[in-house]
Amino acid sequence: MNHDVKTTASGIDDAETAKLLSLLVSIPSVNIAFRQAGDPDEWFNEARLGAVVADWLKAAGLAVEVDPVAPERPNVIARIKGTKGAPGMIWEGHLDTVQVTGMAAPFTPRLADGRLYGRGAVDDKACLTAFMLAMRELSRNPPPGDVTFLAASDEEFSFTGITHHMKRSEPYAMGIAGEPTELRVVRACKGCVRWFVEVQGKAAHTAKPHEGVDAVKAARKLLDIFEDEMRRRTEVHPLLGPATLTCTAFEAGEGPNTVPSRARLRFDYRYLPSEKGDAVWRSFAKIASDFADISPGIRVVTEEPFIDSAAMDVAEDAGIVKLLSAVCATHGIDPKPEGVPYGSDSTKMVASGVPTVVFGPGNIVQAHALDEHVEIAQVTKAARMLVDAARQVGKG
Repeated sequence: MNHDVKTTASGIDDAETAKLLSLLVSIPSVNIAFRQAGDPDEWFNEARLGAVVADWLKAAGLAVEVDPVAPERPNVIARIKGTKGAPGMIWEGHLDTVQVTGMAAPFTPRLADGRLYGRGAVDDKACLTAFMLAMRELSRNPPPGDVTFLAASDEEFSFTGITHHMKRSEPYAMGIAGEPTELRVVRACKGCVRWFVEVQGKAAHTAKPHEGVDAVKAARKLLDIFEDEMRRRTEVHPLLGPATLTCTAFEAGEGPNTVPSRARLRFDYRYLPSEKGDAVWRSFAKIASDFADISPGIRVVTEEPFIDSAAMDVAEDAGIVKLLSAVCATHGIDPKPEGVPYGSDSTKMVASGVPTVVFGPGNIVQAHALDEHVEIAQVTKAARMLVDAARQVGKG
């Protein structure tokens, strides 16, 4: 395997990066929310991965805590005490991955042309690897401020790991959430609220459709009304663009000769930092209710959101943005902060009062892909940049 990687000049090299990342990828940790019929139990093992992460960190000489969030779903926390009382920071990555449907050998790491392939390679085990290697390096020569590393459970579905940890109210001056950003600094991202709408009509024999009330036709009209509403929402964020609404599921009907009496729709709204998920949901619930009022025989039930993840917009002059942007410039990476349309655990950190950026190796295009992969050299570089960032806190 060594001929596929290049050794760096620092204490963190591509060979050990590939070794650690391969280990993490080889341990299945699919989020249980994505379980499908026939999936083996061993695929859903955040606890096993958490134990491996904890053992590796302990072997590196770090103080480690395993904090149970839910049965078989821990958070792993490692800490380094700063030497000069400089502002402390938290680094966060997540243990869980998405489903592996369609992948031939998702948990068999494969190294080719300097890239490592496998489920979780880029999302988020590349970030875990970078954080872990950086923590080991810092433990040998501690930085000016405290550094806490959190490997959190359940980022891919309901964010219970980061939510649990932030409720501990530990003091952090700044944060870095690990996601694939190609080593760019991300300071803004959209929020996401998801909910179901059920349109109820009346069943009838298709030989006499006039005796029924077609829920599918009504649902189509409701979709048109929602799209009209989105055209009226003209706000554009300078980094994030406009808000978006997507109907991600449409289930309807009973028998092949029955006028459909129900249609169930699932919605995903990506909202801007100026918006709140609950307010967005209420506005569409009101639209749906008004539609039902003018639609004879139709009843509409808008269910409470099952996901609401906040947006964030961290100021460009925030300490963590300036710090990591300066590190990017030093390492030949474009230092200009970006915005992204996807969410992460970062928004929960910001909502808890911790100015946080998103940063990590790899491209988000590869996250959840059938050929998910990451460049080993980028993971190594991310670890070195994290070390530099920790050592620069409180300087200048």
